[in-house]
Amino acid sequence: MFNYSIVTYNPKNDFSQPHFYILCKGLNSGKPLLKPCPNCFVISCNTQQEKEFLYWVCYSLWQGKAFYHLHTGSVITFIRINEYKAFMKEKFTNAFHQKERHLEGISKLQQLEALEKRYKQNLLFINDAKRSIMHFCIAKK
Repeated sequence: MFNYSIVTYNPKNDFSQPHFYILCKGLNSGKPLLKPCPNCFVISCNTQQEKEFLYWVCYSLWQGKAFYHLHTGSVITFIRINEYKAFMKEKFTNAFHQKERHLEGISKLQQLEALEKRYKQNLLFINDAKRSIMHFCIAKK
């Protein structure tokens, strides 16, 4: 079983263990982050392998919109830490018991993320090419 802790992020605290962040306010609440923001939780683990596994479990839950039922608030939605802890305890336990299945899914998610990153980079190149063509056409006059 994994040994992890979930706490509210405080910039004054220093985390020496492997950790990642979870956005807790807004419509993207539940999204795992590698860098902190003012409105987030911190999930710290014992090992880097645990961190990677738990990060991708959180990422898959966020992509699947599993946190929407935890959203509270009418103007700016947020997730309460106690509700998040209880929900994630159940999900992490299920993931641990079906570890091989989750590792397969995580591998596929990572491949799709890499592909998405390449597509985004290609779109940036296409936009640069369009801009260059337009500047060339305008400068020809």
